[in-house]
Amino acid sequence: MKFFIPFLFCLISFASFSQQKKNEINDFTVSLHEETVNKVLAAVGDISGANTYEIMFITAPYQWTVKNPKINIRPDSSDFTCDALVNAGPISYKTKVIGHVKITYDNTTNLINIKIARAIFELYTMVFGKKVHIKDIHLEDYFKEPFSFEGPRSMATEMAFQMPDSTMKKIYVQPTECRMELKWKEICTACEVAASDKPFKPVVKVIPPIEATKTATVQPPRAQKK
Repeated sequence: MKFFIPFLFCLISFASFSQQKKNEINDFTVSLHEETVNKVLAAVGDISGANTYEIMFITAPYQWTVKNPKINIRPDSSDFTCDALVNAGPISYKTKVIGHVKITYDNTTNLINIKIARAIFELYTMVFGKKVHIKDIHLEDYFKEPFSFEGPRSMATEMAFQMPDSTMKKIYVQPTECRMELKWKEICTACEVAASDKPFKPVVKVIPPIEATKTATVQPPRAQKK
């Protein structure tokens, strides 16, 4: 499955030029909130699987379903959580799954990629009163493609100004270098902007894909507010 979400779903906030520091990229910042990501994840629907197992000459069916999936965006380490509901032979149970999420920005493709890299839970049953392992379910195998959101490089625009001699002059504005940072419940991509009275060349400075940088901002304990 390939997930692609247009830039229009992102919240745009403009940084203050008066507070610009040397070597700091903050001409404008694009903020993608955790809540938006989870709306997309919820729209995917339930993920489930079913098969049979054989233990000590006993063959029985099992079935599992993932409920309440959520991606939690954090400055230090983002994660994926969900509840796994399992029916395995004579027992049924629910287990909490906590997985690892990798978030990157590719300046070449202008995509913010959110990938569930690892999320595992144990499938087991009971035989003669003892817990017997059946297998491990790797949920990352069911999310092979990342959730991809269009980044800020598409913000290139042009505007026209009327000059004193009544002629019209076009000004072209285009993001150049972009840098991503994870904050509490949001992905912020800050960009440097170039402006010119001549059209830009289609190829701009390319930076290899980078993983999100950490922020030293201290945040309160994880909130449950959606």
